[in-house]
Amino acid sequence: MDFQQASSFSYVTLVDRAQTGGTEIIHDGVRIVFKPGETEKVVPQFVAEWLFHVDQGHVWTVDGQYVSRFAIKDISPELLSALGAEAGDTSPIHVDSGRIEGWDTSQVDRSNHRFIDINVPAAAFRERQGVAAMTFGGRRE
Repeated sequence: MDFQQASSFSYVTLVDRAQTGGTEIIHDGVRIVFKPGETEKVVPQFVAEWLFHVDQGHVWTVDGQYVSRFAIKDISPELLSALGAEAGDTSPIHVDSGRIEGWDTSQVDRSNHRFIDINVPAAAFRERQGVAAMTFGGRRE
């Protein structure tokens, strides 16, 4: 079922504060795609509430803040008090492209790295060669 088909949901408008689009949110296996240049997307309210309770949509900004990339446009006072001020902050942000989203890579010690050779058995490549692989306890999918 597509989110847009369910008329019983309350909807809100998510805003991409980076103002670039080209990102996605994955909720319960459903992809909510912001195409490049798309800065607003109408989603069910429960998705927006979930988004502000997980770390999925957070990014580092060029000024060193770790903030939510998304905000709710014209947020209701009840939802604002439930989710906090960040949920209603639609001010533009500039994403620091030198950091990986969700990770503070500036704190990683890279001085003692090593490479590990991994030997993959040829049988593991059968699925890629068109032969069905055995999965889920021997059942064929």
